[in-house]
Amino acid sequence: MDAIIKKLRLKFTLSTALLAGIILFVLAVGFCVSLYVSTEITAANTLDEVLDNPSTKVTDDVGRKCFAFICGDDAMASVPDVYMDEVTSYGPNLAGKILYSARAEGDGKFTVGDNYFRVESRAIGDGKTLYAVLDRTADHNTLAWAAMLMTLIYITALIVVVLFFYIFSSRTLAPVSESFKKQRDLIANASHELKTPLTVISTNLSVMKSEPQSTVEENAKWVEAIDAQIQRMNGLIVNMLQLSRMENTELVKTDLDFSEIVEGACLSFDAVCFEKGVSLISDITPDIHVSGDRDSLERLVSCLLDNATKYCGEDGKIGLKLTADKKVRLHIMNTGTVISDEDAKHVFDRFYRTDGARSNPDNNSFGLGLSIAQATAYAHGGEITCRGVENKGTVFTVTLPLHRNNSRRDREKEKNSDGAN
Repeated sequence: MDAIIKKLRLKFTLSTALLAGIILFVLAVGFCVSLYVSTEITAANTLDEVLDNPSTKVTDDVGRKCFAFICGDDAMASVPDVYMDEVTSYGPNLAGKILYSARAEGDGKFTVGDNYFRVESRAIGDGKTLYAVLDRTADHNTLAWAAMLMTLIYITALIVVVLFFYIFSSRTLAPVSESFKKQRDLIANASHELKTPLTVISTNLSVMKSEPQSTVEENAKWVEAIDAQIQRMNGLIVNMLQLSRMENTELVKTDLDFSEIVEGACLSFDAVCFEKGVSLISDITPDIHVSGDRDSLERLVSCLLDNATKYCGEDGKIGLKLTADKKVRLHIMNTGTVISDEDAKHVFDRFYRTDGARSNPDNNSFGLGLSIAQATAYAHGGEITCRGVENKGTVFTVTLPLHRNNSRRDREKEKNSDGAN
């Protein structure tokens, strides 16, 4: 199972990293392209302005050098006085190369040494051509720096994303891991629970086969033992199906009178409590409604009452209280050995049995009842807790949401009460 979860984590990390990598790449490329387009547009505007006004010095908005020169058929270049300082700043040798390369290029980009330029030309008559030159060395360096920076940011961000998603995947896949663990434990525990009855059945059948001439009456005790084990296995299967239904099936919920359900469960356990010499004391607030499945909620209450009667002890007492404020609260307390804090943490785990008073005294329980009760509470949007009360006993508390109509009725009752007063 650990290997499967690890593979899932790797697949999750790689898929999310790939998606993040694509998004980051698009953003980085988009930034570089937008920067390049911006420099190209401003460069074109500056060159057009120089060509339109060759006798007036044009200053580039971002501080790049620009100048103009005129060249005729004799290949002699004439630089307007307003741009003489820009041309001479390159030095006589480099300036000559720049003018020659610009004339040779005509329209476009060219390089002279470590400098990058862009030139545009326009015919002005008499065989002469006006050239406008822009030094784009700063643009080239900025774009190169931006590309390197974006690459560094991209690689760093990708590494951070991979690490983040790999760490985050453990939390994301935690429910999957927990599901695998529950499935594995369920199979292991169910196999263990089924092993004993199957062994008993097999042994009894072997005894019966060893005496083929015996009658049914003579084999009655073996048949009864087999039947008892079959009933035990059937109970286990029914419990497992109920648990699976609660955890994996969407319940069809209706408006239910939970007070009526709890009162009915108490009535059905009166005889059981009387036989065991246990007192059942109930305090049920009437007309409390919840939204849920009747059969499931009846099993929930019956399970908790059955659990309380099993571990109540001789001449013990069971207290049941149903109230409602913002939520429905059902408390069921039984006297007897107080459950420990450690056992209370695990009492709802599948197949869990404590070593003390809650250790399955009748050997007819599988440790699934409280798991089903918890799954039922969760399926209805509620929760269930267990705690020990020193020198008193053990309390199970079920919390469920009120049905909306029930909340409305409570508000109307409060208004009527206030009006009467």
